[in-house]
Amino acid sequence: MDSPNTPTPSLTSFRVLAFDIYGTLIDEPAALHRCLEPLLARLPPSHPAPSPPALLSSFNRLEHAVSTADPSLPLPRVMKEVYARLAASLHVPPVPTEADAFVRLKATAAPYPDTVAAMQALAQHYKLVALSNIDRASITQTLRGPLAGVRFDAVLIAEDIGSYKPDHRNFDYLLRHVRTEFGAGKAEVLLVAQGVASDHVPAKEMGVWSAWIGRERPEGERGSEGVGEENEGRVAFRWRWGSLGEMAGEVEEAFEREGKGGSGN
Repeated sequence: MDSPNTPTPSLTSFRVLAFDIYGTLIDEPAALHRCLEPLLARLPPSHPAPSPPALLSSFNRLEHAVSTADPSLPLPRVMKEVYARLAASLHVPPVPTEADAFVRLKATAAPYPDTVAAMQALAQHYKLVALSNIDRASITQTLRGPLAGVRFDAVLIAEDIGSYKPDHRNFDYLLRHVRTEFGAGKAEVLLVAQGVASDHVPAKEMGVWSAWIGRERPEGERGSEGVGEENEGRVAFRWRWGSLGEMAGEVEEAFEREGKGGSGN
């Protein structure tokens, strides 16, 4: 992607799809709300519980702040610090057992209902790569559990890379890997993600094509471009779908329309 004036390529021109996992394939917001229920239950009557969208915004902001402040910090420690800061912001004492459950939030989260079928359909046309701000133990649990029906051609994680998205090092790592393993150039890679600041902002900065899976982004965070006022003008995704299932359907139509068969695996 050279500039905003560069023509949008066909979906059939890509060879590799790189996916953010948690929030795009895995329903992280639902897991977050489940893990925070005990903490919210201890709020005094004078302190109403924040709305789910407000909680999700706080979580995303804190996770970004903690992980970027120290890119070498292991994810379990990042999550413990995020839990502690969330509790402090609500003026509720933290509980160690709740903190432990919060650390396991990502590994125990369920997929969105459309995820597995959509990924299986996309695998007929592309190489599938995971690019996630996650640790090895958690991604292993996810791949053996909720995503057991999905076969990735590569799994690239923050623990191995040594930094967290939106650090450009993570995307450089992705591009080097797909060129070495699959012979795919940058123009043949499409980043598919829900995360805006973590994925779409650096994608634009690095000239990587991207597609936004909106999922359930709170209305109040969307701004005029749909991505939050703080991110307006900083993203350049050319495709926008509400779900992965919608994306898979449009991809299938594109391949049928252009008379091209599957080439992913």
